[in-house]
Amino acid sequence: MISKKLKIIADFCQEYDMLPRGASVMACVSGGADSMCLLHVLTLLAPELGLSVSAAHFNHNLRGAESDGDERFVRDYCAGRGIPLYVGSGDVRTAARDSRRGLEETARRLRYEFFENTAREQGIEKIATAHTADDNLETILLHLTRGSGLAGLGGIPPVRGNIVRPILPLTRRDVEEINAIEGVPSRVDSSNLTDDYARNKLRHNVIPVLREINPQAARAALNSSALLREDEEYLLSKAREFVSANGGGRVPASELASLPRPISSRAIRLLYGSGLSRAHVEAVLELAHSRDPSARLSLPGLTLRREYGDILRDDVVRGGAFEPFSVPIDRGIIMERSGFKFLSEKIVAGNEIYNSLTTFLLKCDNIMGGLTVRPRQTGDFIKLPGRPRRSLKKIFIDLKVPSRLRDMYPVIADGDGVLAVYGIGCDTRAQAGAGDSALKITIKEKYND
Repeated sequence: MISKKLKIIADFCQEYDMLPRGASVMACVSGGADSMCLLHVLTLLAPELGLSVSAAHFNHNLRGAESDGDERFVRDYCAGRGIPLYVGSGDVRTAARDSRRGLEETARRLRYEFFENTAREQGIEKIATAHTADDNLETILLHLTRGSGLAGLGGIPPVRGNIVRPILPLTRRDVEEINAIEGVPSRVDSSNLTDDYARNKLRHNVIPVLREINPQAARAALNSSALLREDEEYLLSKAREFVSANGGGRVPASELASLPRPISSRAIRLLYGSGLSRAHVEAVLELAHSRDPSARLSLPGLTLRREYGDILRDDVVRGGAFEPFSVPIDRGIIMERSGFKFLSEKIVAGNEIYNSLTTFLLKCDNIMGGLTVRPRQTGDFIKLPGRPRRSLKKIFIDLKVPSRLRDMYPVIADGDGVLAVYGIGCDTRAQAGAGDSALKITIKEKYND
């Protein structure tokens, strides 16, 4: 059985050129069944492929003695087999609190930083992670619940840069069988036994139902994700062709408008920022279809305008970071600052839904202390509807907003932090519902009056 599984892995690695002959590869080992199987499999493949195999372990310090026990276990295992081991650690709880991110996100960030830094310092070519077909199925389901497109539904890629996933074609049951036959020991992470995380809820409650329908659900999802990644790459290639032919900041509006929607949406993100939301993409398409020869559209970090039959981009150049100013909660104001006009009025919220990224309806009872309009500050975070809480810095980076422009974005804040950001959205803490006493704030660029 093990020889059959090894052939599956070897063929998979060859298909994606994961482990070139003579390569150095570092296995990321937590001590759990999947990562211990990965390390064992790599040592079995090493003689045939001429691999130089090492291991890396990161102690997250989240489970006290259990975390330390995992580290000792991996150290003892590698020492007993002469496998070079690199060990790192981090205070994930403190880092999560300081960055205002979730524990899971922070743990992953610190872990991968350690792996990548270690590989670079040691001159190791490949970093191998122990993702399996079951992990891929869970990832697809998570992306599906978030409304992802093809990129998300393509699941876990076999290769991402220097990171490779050699045992991705194996199911968790395959891993358990290999470990049992080969006598590979492992540790159990008690946090995986709870339903505290979304992935665990899927693993314990949803995937068993899918297996009842199709015992090979994980392998079926692996095949589907491979097909979807091929579709995504083809559509991206067609979008790249359009962008390549229409570079230089001037795009024929009619040609963009006539592209099939799956290609035009990708072309727009390639042209104007990979972090653009679906609403942004739709707005650009409306501009492409517009008959107004001088129409304008503000996007995060830039402005698009029609010039007869073309769409041109103008990097936003405003009068620099503006001085903060207070906004009264009990009455309205009209004020101009650094290329913007700010209008506020106190209202009783109705049933209308504000999807605009320039008009915000703030619930007065949820405004803590005074209300200020100011440039961004270090440590600013925002929780947008349906998304995790993230730093403005990270959002600006994802939206590819040039650093010189980030201080020019108006931020609406109170004593507890950010309530809304022009061009980005409104924090869920601040959103008003029907019947709430609310402050409606509209921000306009002056030339759009």
